[in-house]
Amino acid sequence: MSLASVPPIPQSAYDEGLFIQPLAPIRGSLVGSFFVGVIPLLAVLVFLGVFRLPAHFSSFIGLVICIFIAIFGWHMPAQQAFQSIGNGIVFANWPIMWIVVNAMFVYNIAVRSGSFDIFRRWIVTYTPPDLRMILLVIGYAFGALLEGVAGFGTPGAICSALMVSLGFDKLDALTYTLIFDTTPVAFGALGIPVTTLAQLTGLPVMSLSAMMGRQLPFVSVFLPLYAVTFYAGLRAGLMECWPAAVVAGIAFAGVQAIFANWVGPELPDLIAGLCSLLALIGFLQFWRPPYRQEYECTFAPSREANDEEAKVGAEASTSASNDEKAQVTHSENGLGATDKASIDGKTDSEKHAKHVVEGTEENLMSTNPIKDLAKPRLLESIIAWSPWVLIIVIVIMYVAEMMMRMIRIQSNSTFFCSWSFVKVPNHGALSVQWPQLHNRVWLTLYGKKYAAVWSFQPLATGTAILVSNVPFICIVIAYGSSPKIIPKALLDTFKQLWQPIFTVSFIMALAYLYNYSGIVYTIGLTISSVGNAFPFLSAWLGWLACFLSGSDTSANSLFGNLQVVAARQIGLSPVLMASTNSAGAVTAKMISPQSLTTGVSTLQMQGKEGYIFRRTVLHSIFMCALMGAIACIQQFGTPGIIPAGDEVLDAA
Repeated sequence: MSLASVPPIPQSAYDEGLFIQPLAPIRGSLVGSFFVGVIPLLAVLVFLGVFRLPAHFSSFIGLVICIFIAIFGWHMPAQQAFQSIGNGIVFANWPIMWIVVNAMFVYNIAVRSGSFDIFRRWIVTYTPPDLRMILLVIGYAFGALLEGVAGFGTPGAICSALMVSLGFDKLDALTYTLIFDTTPVAFGALGIPVTTLAQLTGLPVMSLSAMMGRQLPFVSVFLPLYAVTFYAGLRAGLMECWPAAVVAGIAFAGVQAIFANWVGPELPDLIAGLCSLLALIGFLQFWRPPYRQEYECTFAPSREANDEEAKVGAEASTSASNDEKAQVTHSENGLGATDKASIDGKTDSEKHAKHVVEGTEENLMSTNPIKDLAKPRLLESIIAWSPWVLIIVIVIMYVAEMMMRMIRIQSNSTFFCSWSFVKVPNHGALSVQWPQLHNRVWLTLYGKKYAAVWSFQPLATGTAILVSNVPFICIVIAYGSSPKIIPKALLDTFKQLWQPIFTVSFIMALAYLYNYSGIVYTIGLTISSVGNAFPFLSAWLGWLACFLSGSDTSANSLFGNLQVVAARQIGLSPVLMASTNSAGAVTAKMISPQSLTTGVSTLQMQGKEGYIFRRTVLHSIFMCALMGAIACIQQFGTPGIIPAGDEVLDAA
C-alpha cells in the first residue's frame, strides 16, 4: 500500500473545516514522517526500559512529546489534540480500569477475609509443593482462566501475588505470569477483541475466530514448556517437568482450537483455561517431578499461634472432630474467628500480606512444614474457590442468556445448536459523541470522517465482577469475618491502583492522540508498503498498537482496518492479516505499561516497572517474530488453512 492508493480528499472536508490528517507531513516524506512519528514510542521504551523510570512517568513523558509532534508536526489543532487526550483518559477509566478495580477489590476481600490463604493451602496440598508446578498451575492455567473472564491485566496482578505468597521471587512471579498472559489475550474478556475486530473490518466473526484458532494454539501448546525451561533451566525445567508442561499445553491449546473454530470467540479461553487447570491438577495426583529443595514451596502461616483465637476458631465448628478442630487451630484464615482481630485493625492475614508484598516475609517452613499442612475441609475449599467461581458464573450469565437455548433433533439425528446471547452491558448504555472531535477529523487513509464516540455502559463487565463480589462478601461474613474488611479492602485497592490509573490514563491518552492526529496511520502506512513481506510485519503492527494501548481490543481498533486495506492492495488474505494483527498484539501485552503497572500493584513494586520490562522485552520480540513467521507460512505455504471469509469483502 502506498500514498498513491490513498482515497482522494473531497472538497466537502475542506468546506466543513475538518482537520485533515496528513500522512506525510514532514517535508512530504512518508519515511521521514515515520521516523518522527515513532519518537514518542521510543521515548516511552527508553525511559521505561533503559532509565527504569516508573511507568506513569515514562507514559507522561511520551504523551508530552506526542503533543508537541501532533500540534507542530502533524498540524493538529490544539483544541482537538486535547479533546482526544480527554477521550482517551475517560476510556482508560471506564471500562478498562473499572474492570481492574473490581477484580482487585475481589482479590483484596479474599486476602482480608482469609479465604485467599485457604486457597493457597488448597493449592499446596492438592498439588506437589514445587514452584515449577505452581508456575504451571497458577501462572498458566489459572491465569488463562482469569484472562478469559476479565482480561486487562488482572491475571498478572492476582496470579503473581498468589505465586509470591508461595515462595516465588517477585520479579520471577510477575515476569512469568506476563509471559503466560499472551496467547489467551486474543479471546480474553469473553472474546471482545475478536468481536470488535469483526465489527470494524466487516469480516465474519467466525472466520476471524477460526483463523486465530489456527494460529495461537501452535504457540499455546509450547508456552508452558518454554516458560518452565527459562525458569528452571534445561535439566530441572525441560527434562524433569516436560510431562506436566505437555499436559497443560495440549489441554489448553486443543480446547482453544476446538472452541475457536466451531463455537465462537466468547469461550475459548475460559473453557480452555478451566480444562487445562483440571487436567493439570488431575495429572499431578499421579505424577510429580523429582524433588529439588531449591524449588520447594514455602508456606508462612498468616496467623500467629494465638491460643485465644485458636480456641474461638475451633468453637466455630462445634460439630468438627478433634482432628478438624486442630486443623481450624492452625488454619491461616480469619474466617470463623471473633471480631477481635478486626477491631485490632491488623488481622494476621493483613500482616502476612504486608510482609509478602514488602519482601520481608520469613520462611516459616520449620514451624509449619508443607507436609504437615492439613487439606482444607469441603466447606473451606468451597469458600477458597468461591470468588473465582462466582466471577466465572456471573460474568458468563451476564453475557449469555442461555447456552444452547434450543437443541433441535432432526430426523437424521443431527443436532443444531442455537446460541442466544443477551448483551446485558448494552442495557442503559449511552453513546457520547465527543465534542469538537466527533466527525471533526478526516481519516485520510480510509477516506471518511473519524467518529469519536465514548460508549458509557453502566452494566459493563467490571460491574459484573462487582456483582459477583456481593455474594462472596456475604459468604465470608456469614462464616465469621468482620464487615470491616470491606472498607479495608477498598483502601487496599486504592493504594494498589492509584498509580496504575494514572499510567493507563496517560498511555491511552497517548494512543488516542496518535489515532486522531494521524501519526499512527503514517506509521502503519509505511510498514504496509513492503509488499509480500507484509505478513511478517503485520504481526509487528499489532505489537506496536498493543504496546501503545495495553489492549488487544484497542490494537484491533487501531490497525484492524489498515491490515484489511493493505491485504487487498497487495493481494493477501484479509482474514489472515486481520487475525495476525490480533495475534501479534498479544505478544506486546507483557511489555505494555498498562500491564506492567497493574502487575506490580499487588506486589508493592510501584515504580519498578522498568525491571520487569527488561526481563520480558526479549520474550515479547521473539514471540512476535514467531507469530509473523506463522503468518508467512500460512499465507504462502499452506493457504488452505485460511478459512472462508475474504469473499465477503469482495462481494461488498
